[in-house]
Amino acid sequence: MNIEQLLDTMKKRHGMFMKEERIEYIYYFLLGYCSANNEYLEDNIDKKFCCWFQRWLWIWIEDNVDAEYIPQPAEWYEDIKVIARDERKEVAVFFELCEKFFEDYKNKIGYFSWRN
Repeated sequence: MNIEQLLDTMKKRHGMFMKEERIEYIYYFLLGYCSANNEYLEDNIDKKFCCWFQRWLWIWIEDNVDAEYIPQPAEWYEDIKVIARDERKEVAVFFELCEKFFEDYKNKIGYFSWRN
């Protein structure tokens, strides 16, 4: 299972992975996933997500939300909180952004147009 499939499963059945659906819990789960599997990630999409999601998110915010926004340097979940503007929407916004990230990656558009 690659990270795209993992996130899709998590979106559908978050209770399998965490007690409560919160953006911080997803962040720390994925941090552990990426750290634990760093040497063993065979699927290129896993490496791209683990290494580039935060940078992709910053560019997405700049292009789609606010060109003047100063991203949070440490945790991408803080940026998603700003985008969502409502705690109840944070997780949904995260999964929507993940879908866009994978779409951009597969179609080599936006951030991935010249970095692949």
